[in-house]
Amino acid sequence: QATPAAFEVEYEKAREAGEAAVVIALTSKLSGTYQSAMIAAAEYENIYVVDSGSVAIGGAILVEYALKLLNEGLEAKQIAEKLEEVKSRIVIVALVDTLEYLKKGGRLSSAVAVVGGLLNIKPILHVDGNGEIQMLSTARGMKKAFATLTDLSEKEGGPDSEKPVMMGFTGSSDENMRKYLEENKAQWACDAGKTIIGSAIGVHVGPGAVAVSFFSVE
Repeated sequence: QATPAAFEVEYEKAREAGEAAVVIALTSKLSGTYQSAMIAAAEYENIYVVDSGSVAIGGAILVEYALKLLNEGLEAKQIAEKLEEVKSRIVIVALVDTLEYLKKGGRLSSAVAVVGGLLNIKPILHVDGNGEIQMLSTARGMKKAFATLTDLSEKEGGPDSEKPVMMGFTGSSDENMRKYLEENKAQWACDAGKTIIGSAIGVHVGPGAVAVSFFSVE
């Protein structure tokens, strides 16, 4: 968790340069970072703090959207207002390659994990506005999981093609993500960003997971 003092260092740089700043923080449901940013901002003008309400690639697309607005010439206050308007439309859906880590994290019983492993079951997960992981569906085998991931993304509203889309993967290989994109070119024809999902989130689902994050259509 970043401290108020850490934010003050950056805020001071902005003030000395005569600039404003937009701060996009990890969801306040899971971290006190947003509170730290707000505490530090009390002593400064032209600092606009936004609670992203999201994590990982969900927060990433909010940052990408902020940069897009900046390049379009919007001022900091306007950018912060736009982010507040759209952040509730962020969707994160992911498929998990193995049940082992959900079992280790206490989200599945050992018996269910063993049976699921034998049947090659792939859970499809959703990260809600509180940063909580929820199971939306399951599929048997990776090919069916790919199709289910796409179907559920559509049910969540489908991607707004005018806003950023981000793909993520866990572990050391992006093979599953590349296979998914190859088989679902029509769905994700937009210029999606691609990134690794770090260990703080990835540890819960294990390697081989594929996640998509987008703004749903209004």
